Amino acid sequence: MTLSADRNTPRAERGFVKMVPMAAALIYAGALVCRNAAGFAVKGSTALGLQAIGRANERVDNSGGNAGDLKIKVEEGIFRWANSAAADEITEAEVGKACFIVDDEKVAKTSGSGTRSLAGIVMAIDAVGVYVLMGEDVLAGYLEGRKMFVPLRVATLVGANVYRALSPYPGVVRKIRSVTEGVLTTGDATLTGKIDGVAITTGVITIAQAASAAGDKDSCDPTAANYVAAGGELSLTVGGTNATATAANCVFEIDRD
Repeated sequence: MTLSADRNTPRAERGFVKMVPMAAALIYAGALVCRNAAGFAVKGSTALGLQAIGRANERVDNSGGNAGDLKIKVEEGIFRWANSAAADEITEAEVGKACFIVDDEKVAKTSGSGTRSLAGIVMAIDAVGVYVLMGEDVLAGYLEGRKMFVPLRVATLVGANVYRALSPYPGVVRKIRSVTEGVLTTGDATLTGKIDGVAITTGVITIAQAASAAGDKDSCDPTAANYVAAGGELSLTVGGTNATATAANCVFEIDRD
């Protein structure tokens, strides 16, 4: 059903407030709050793997307890945070774009070459700070739109050849995937991911010879040394003891800055 007259649409004066189990930490009222990899509330900091969820509505000290012992009230909405300076300062040009977490009260324009997690979407700025739209649903949709892909074909899984591609995007390589076109024999094959010649941490795909077949899919999940600049070189180096010259089609999945 669509409108045929004016509608008195209710407005929430406050954002949605949730109770979030805490890590063993102290979080001050008014702090920028994130979930860590285990899903517990922590204060914002320069680190990867954090999921920004909003502002702390109270001070809770769980530093002497265990994760999950206490919960903290966290509110979603638009909040004003401190702005970074110099090259990381957020300006009017960033309105409508993502910003990144520096600490529990400050945000920045860039990911710090892949060292910072997303904070939210810049809604406005003034002389005092940056107004950021925050919430788990907000970031989930934005992250999906940031995902980019750089394909790379490995002509043969025999030997130690290096295959290269250029990334059109700056961002963090989150996953490397491969699919084979044939069967492997003798032993396993490996593909070592690198950025500008530097090995990506946990960036090695192992393609097993046992029960191998065309269409086998493998992947790895990089954890560090995985930031690529626009125009940076992405490469895969073949290794292992496989003796069959079969090809693999690969792709780098990148969360774009």
